[in-house]
Amino acid sequence: MEVTIRIDDARVRAMLALAPGRIQIAMNRAMTDATVLLLRRMKEYPPTRPNQQYVRTNTLKRSWSREVVWRGADVTGRVGSNSDMAPYNREVQDAEVQGPLFRGRWQTVQSVARDEQRAIVRMFDERIREQIGGTWNESEGI
Repeated sequence: MEVTIRIDDARVRAMLALAPGRIQIAMNRAMTDATVLLLRRMKEYPPTRPNQQYVRTNTLKRSWSREVVWRGADVTGRVGSNSDMAPYNREVQDAEVQGPLFRGRWQTVQSVARDEQRAIVRMFDERIREQIGGTWNESEGI
């Protein structure tokens, strides 16, 4: 029995030429997805306590922002709270310095990152598969 394997070299080269651009698109979309998710989560407030006297101003919620930055081929997603706007932000949402009044009630940057890690990995996996899968698509004439 004889098996013959043929590879269309021109087609393979064309697919490889598309890959870097597709991967960059995927990384940008996935990083945007991830930072949007983390931003939404960090803006969540716990329910008010019964008979709570303090009236929430939502300043901490407004202090959160996100950005996606490219430097060459490296992409970085940042989600952060502006300490000029909410100087108490770390005391409320940073596990390393969280005050006792907030501990156990308010999520921290560390707990949100840990809780969403699998979802973020899935986002990158799906976005890369979406783009690379398209690279191998017969309908693109490659």
